Amino acid sequence: MSTEERKPLLEESHKQRSEPAPPSAVQHGRVEEEPHASHQTIVLPETDQDEECESGKPREEEVEENECTGFLFAFMTGICFTSCNVMVKFLPHISSWQLLFVRCTLQIISMLPFILVNKYHILGTPDLPTRIRVLLRGLLGGLLLLGLFQGVKSLPLGDATAIFFSCPAFTLILSTCILRDHCGLFRTFIAVALLSGVVILCRPPSIFPASDAANSNQTKPNADEDQEAEQKGFDLLGVGAAISVPIVASVIVIITRQAKHVHFSVLIIWFAVGGIITAALGLLFLDSQSSPIFQNWSPTDWILTFSLGTVGVLGNICMVKALQYADPSRVMVVRSFEVVVAYILQVTLFGVSAHPSDFVGALLIITAVLGMGMEQRLLTRFTCRFL
Repeated sequence: MSTEERKPLLEESHKQRSEPAPPSAVQHGRVEEEPHASHQTIVLPETDQDEECESGKPREEEVEENECTGFLFAFMTGICFTSCNVMVKFLPHISSWQLLFVRCTLQIISMLPFILVNKYHILGTPDLPTRIRVLLRGLLGGLLLLGLFQGVKSLPLGDATAIFFSCPAFTLILSTCILRDHCGLFRTFIAVALLSGVVILCRPPSIFPASDAANSNQTKPNADEDQEAEQKGFDLLGVGAAISVPIVASVIVIITRQAKHVHFSVLIIWFAVGGIITAALGLLFLDSQSSPIFQNWSPTDWILTFSLGTVGVLGNICMVKALQYADPSRVMVVRSFEVVVAYILQVTLFGVSAHPSDFVGALLIITAVLGMGMEQRLLTRFTCRFL
């Protein structure tokens, strides 16, 4: 082919290369080119990437689904732990340290297959900060259980319970400082309503009149123990141990949130190790019962104890999963519904007489739980930084 004959073909090829890509091709991020064509860089529209998540759903829907899943796991956690407390009530003749030892042993036995089959590292991921959090969670778990038992032993049950369930308030404060979560007027109202409801339901003798507390505790199983605790006077060690429970629990919750990429089996097994160490120390030095360990147990005692351990494992799994989907503040507020469930079971199963103000306390707790569930929608609708 001569030069003159090839010239029109070269001009036509150059014209095709210089023409812009069709608009439809640019919108979809692709350009069909001829072989040996010059490379063209197409920038994808940023709005499509911002509006959708990796799952293909809009980001707002993804966040809302995660929160609902987290709230569901938190509610199931409260149900499991309340069921554990009810089973403990049916085992009054068995030491709490023995129950704790069996429960933590069952947790280790049930979590080991997950770690071995899936070949998870016993310390979680290879990075050092995560491994420190995993080990710290186990250590704090043992201190939490020690403070829990010491607080219940040294203080009236109403005072101890009110202090223990102040954990959501400490979680709100620590999550604001550590995780940089927003804490405005709405969350402050939630914290005040929740703490007020817990105090009204628990009726600590240090706040309510002694005669009023005595009338509400006439049919209370632990009324004699409360009177003995009151006669001892102010116990600095008991108060310090009780106050440490919500603080340590809040730190554990935040650590669990920071290590949410670690499988729940690794987190639970280290928490169980801390519990076994605490239980062993309690059996050796703090258990005042003269009966031998794990002897004179009836078949019913063993069935209830293993049921307690199984439900406790499920509760721990639900708690870790809840913190993987929702932030610690919301999880702990929703879990506080456990107080209302425990109160209902206390009245129906154990025949404890209800005080007229108890309904006000239950209503405040339910209001706080429902308000925390609606927080995201309210903040989306009302754009106020103080809210």
